[in-house]
Amino acid sequence: MGLTENFKRWYDDDGFTFHAEMRVPFTQCGPDGKMMLFDFLRLTTDISTEDIRLRGTPVEFLTEHNIARVVVRSSFHFHQMPKLDDRIEFITAEDKSDSFQFNRIYKVLDSEGKPLISGISKWMITAYDTRKILPTKAIESFRKLNTLSLEKPETLPCGKILEPENLEKIGEETIRRSHLDSNNHTDNAYYAAFIMNSLPDEFATKPLIDFRINYSKEALYGETLELFMAKSAENRIVVVGKKQDDVSFVSELSF
Repeated sequence: MGLTENFKRWYDDDGFTFHAEMRVPFTQCGPDGKMMLFDFLRLTTDISTEDIRLRGTPVEFLTEHNIARVVVRSSFHFHQMPKLDDRIEFITAEDKSDSFQFNRIYKVLDSEGKPLISGISKWMITAYDTRKILPTKAIESFRKLNTLSLEKPETLPCGKILEPENLEKIGEETIRRSHLDSNNHTDNAYYAAFIMNSLPDEFATKPLIDFRINYSKEALYGETLELFMAKSAENRIVVVGKKQDDVSFVSELSF
């Protein structure tokens, strides 16, 4: 019989701060043995989705009520990327909401409680069929919202990223069925995969320190995203994804 490990999941007394223990698996790591950005972003979605499921609004329930939940902005600071077989503690909490945005904080700790990753994301809810943006109060009849402001983690502001003028094309990606999530559009983590796949070698192997992204227009099945890059500082670049003349996302990476 094989050995088993106990990984706990629990809430703090506030009822909003959710903890999940896990070990970093082989499939989430790249050639350097560290967790890949794509897999980390998928994990942020999975853990936050588990949080709202436990608090009464699983994805299936939202879909039945014609509600889609989408991330619109994220900002993460990487003290150190988790490595293969690391035992980590993932912490997330829904912060006080704005009129049309849910604010969420994240912390990832190593087995000794030292910070590995910290970040913030902003989410919206829309009508599933028309994509009309709904106010955050539309969810209040289904679950309790946090009304208290939480301590903000160490990361760059989760604000608007300006599109630079001196962009150069570095690649393109066609949206396949495997890129789609249950909202029937490109899963937010795949944009990070597109970005990392398109980077010149001089950046692709550098340790990532900060990552910010603004999602502007969803990419759908069969559409092609063109990716453009510009240096905004010595160790900072901006990568923009466009479909025809529409901006799909704007991201900023610091190394």
